[in-house]
Amino acid sequence: ALSIAPSRGRIEREEFTRLGALFHLARDEARVSGRTLVWKADLAGYRFVTADGEDAGKGPDDPLRPRSWPFEVRRVDAAPIVFGREPLLEPETLTVATADRQLRYRLDPFGDLTQVE
Repeated sequence: ALSIAPSRGRIEREEFTRLGALFHLARDEARVSGRTLVWKADLAGYRFVTADGEDAGKGPDDPLRPRSWPFEVRRVDAAPIVFGREPLLEPETLTVATADRQLRYRLDPFGDLTQVE
């Protein structure tokens, strides 16, 4: 049998597609529940936490659970992103540096994450 591992570019695209979906979920959860959620990232991965600093995702199947990056990350330039009752977010830019390139994404006020070339 022939097995081909997915390319690094594909893994990166899939991860940021997932992250965009999680941002929408966190935004909706914050609006419905009335509790503030904050996204934080570091070299190991990222997590959503409540205003009191506890992880928002409690179980292994919870979509908002802490996650590890599926690729090596050497630098993360991203301020914590706050999801609250308001439907609009502050625009943010996220930069994640891997071993061989720098990935830049923009989060718009509606919670859409798009790659910046």
